[in-house]
Amino acid sequence: MCRNEPGHSQLEREAVLAQKEQLDDNLFFLTLETADPLPHVEPGQFVMLRTSPALDPLLGRPFAICGLHQSSLELLVAVAGRGTRLLAGLPPGERLSLRGPLGNGFPVQTGRKIHCLAGTTGIAPFLLTGLFEQGFDIHLGLPGIKWKPLADWASGKIPGLHLYSDDGKIGITGNPLMCIDKLDPESDVIWGCGPTGMLKALDRECRKSGIRAWVSLETRMACGIGGCHGCVVRTTGGPRKTCTDGPVFEAREVCWDDI
Repeated sequence: MCRNEPGHSQLEREAVLAQKEQLDDNLFFLTLETADPLPHVEPGQFVMLRTSPALDPLLGRPFAICGLHQSSLELLVAVAGRGTRLLAGLPPGERLSLRGPLGNGFPVQTGRKIHCLAGTTGIAPFLLTGLFEQGFDIHLGLPGIKWKPLADWASGKIPGLHLYSDDGKIGITGNPLMCIDKLDPESDVIWGCGPTGMLKALDRECRKSGIRAWVSLETRMACGIGGCHGCVVRTTGGPRKTCTDGPVFEAREVCWDDI
């Protein structure tokens, strides 16, 4: 079992499920309220949310923070297993256990144009602070038409969102990596979040073009504070914990063949 390291007690808090917006059968948007305001959150940071008020399931689930307003935060949740199915069935007013904010977010790149490339629910961290208002270019790739509810919802929150789909029924036929060839290594950088296969391909294309990229890894976690060593990934600098050293890493640091 994971034990909190000294200094992590302040990360534990109770949250009330204030609102749940269903996007489709397996995708929903949550608003949680806490008694005290949360600290400033960087895009890419996350929380561990206990998805049941009981001890089953015992461990929390990691979710990227996609909205923060004083004492409320927002999460985009896809049903992927038993824990998220239980969370999907909870009514507003339910009290949950929250740990966070956790991890290291995307690094600020002064003087560079930032292009955010997301795959499906990887759009979550790029919703956090109205990045489009700061001149960020945001791209979302989707497998096909069944993801239209997410496309419509995200487009409503991000004016000018660039959309792509494999079948061309949403946005442009293709994927967000198509924009890389148009970028300038001297003035552009990339932030990426999405399935591992997409991030691996993103790193490959960025190396060809000489573009620096940072990615948020989707790794299984148990504690979120580095106590269990369950989310270790191999990097060029040796083994590192996704929860405390990441989840954001420079793409070229990651040993993709081991993930």
